[in-house]
Amino acid sequence: MGLIDEIKRELAISHSINEIKSNLVKRGFLQEDVEKALYQMLNIKSGVRSKNENILSIKELTDRIGYGSASQQFVNILFMLSGASFFFIGLFNGIKTVLVTLLSGFLEEYSKVKQVSKNLISTSGIVYGFSFLGMSIATVLKSPGFFAFSLIVGTLGIIAHGDLYLNYSKSLLKPDRKTFLKFISYFGILITSAVLLISGFIMQSIPIYGLNIIFAGMTFKIFGHILIFEITAIMFIISGYLLSFVQDQSEKIAFSYSTFSNIFKGYLSENIGSYRIFAKNNKVYLLTIATILTTIVQILGNSYYGIYIYNEYKNQFLGGFMNVALIFVIALIASLVGSIMTKKFAKFLGEAPMLVFGTLLIALMPITLYFNHNLYSIGLGAALSIVGSTIVGVAQGLLGEKLMNENELKRYYSSLGFVSIIPILLLVTLGALITQLFNLEFLFLVLGITLALVVMPLYFLIVVIVDSEYRKERRV
Repeated sequence: MGLIDEIKRELAISHSINEIKSNLVKRGFLQEDVEKALYQMLNIKSGVRSKNENILSIKELTDRIGYGSASQQFVNILFMLSGASFFFIGLFNGIKTVLVTLLSGFLEEYSKVKQVSKNLISTSGIVYGFSFLGMSIATVLKSPGFFAFSLIVGTLGIIAHGDLYLNYSKSLLKPDRKTFLKFISYFGILITSAVLLISGFIMQSIPIYGLNIIFAGMTFKIFGHILIFEITAIMFIISGYLLSFVQDQSEKIAFSYSTFSNIFKGYLSENIGSYRIFAKNNKVYLLTIATILTTIVQILGNSYYGIYIYNEYKNQFLGGFMNVALIFVIALIASLVGSIMTKKFAKFLGEAPMLVFGTLLIALMPITLYFNHNLYSIGLGAALSIVGSTIVGVAQGLLGEKLMNENELKRYYSSLGFVSIIPILLLVTLGALITQLFNLEFLFLVLGITLALVVMPLYFLIVVIVDSEYRKERRV
């Protein structure tokens, strides 16, 4: 049976586009051939396709501008300025991570059985945009509760707008345009970096308590953070609105399940059924512990790094917001370079040096903040920490391929977030409590020690066990 016949059969039994692609690739068809054939079957005209691609390109630009002006570090700083305590900020970031994990997993399961409507993605982007207006107002009103509510709404919006949009846009683009999309994603980091610097400059130039402007005999007070978050809101509202103009004929196809309960049951069943993979052997178990601890350290670190730099250096060098922007722009660019270099050299390096070296690089950021109060050192620490995260991520994938088969590895990563929920809630709460009772510097010391003396030895132990077993097999 040919590819076209296989696609017709899949459509006849009402599978989603993503599921059809997955099924056909598993049967040995090339993904590129499948995508081209699907375009022919769905009868998307070239003029419509070109229009869709132009819309998606503009949307990508507005998204990148929005992400730059909505830096997570700026959000955390304004959360603090709204009156939130260190404990509440850390706890809330942990809860937010759990919500992201649950909703992302559910949406992934949802997309397997039902084609996601562009209206849902569009509305989610608009909601995400309006959430920034809520956060800016909450900062002026000194209302951490309203800020938290707006942040939760925004988090739910960006998950649907972000995760679902990625799959949706791939289904609309011609296969030969995906290279362009990849280029946009890399170039987008530079756009985001430029916008982040501009946002930091504006927020630094306009005092946090506002600036009075006289116009037509009337006095107005403007706030830098409100101005920036209004720009953010406008960008994401435009982004969501643009998506409504995309023409998508694939939505007319019928699909298998439709009820929320069936999808939710499938999501729970998938994750609960994956528990045996995590207990497969001591190596997978240790890998899971090390990965979860690394995630928790990064959640806590990202909750407070920007706040600490803002508080400690707001009267030095370029000023609080601008210092934060500059340091994390350096980190963003380092992430781009680190990603390219790691992928090139990964095959020449073993998992052990990558995991050990990468973990120690991640630890540089909290350790630098504790021992060396120099902005140049902190900027270097932030850059190397991001590179370390990239190295560890690649090495974890290589190690996982040795420990599990392809199907197990796929289920492992899809369920890892679900398995991490309880440890994240408990340990992030503990870290937030430590911060509240002591100070940020003490937390950074704890994070650095955890990475250097707990996580790094765990990774090293896993590799030693794997190499030992490999040598035994060769002797046999």
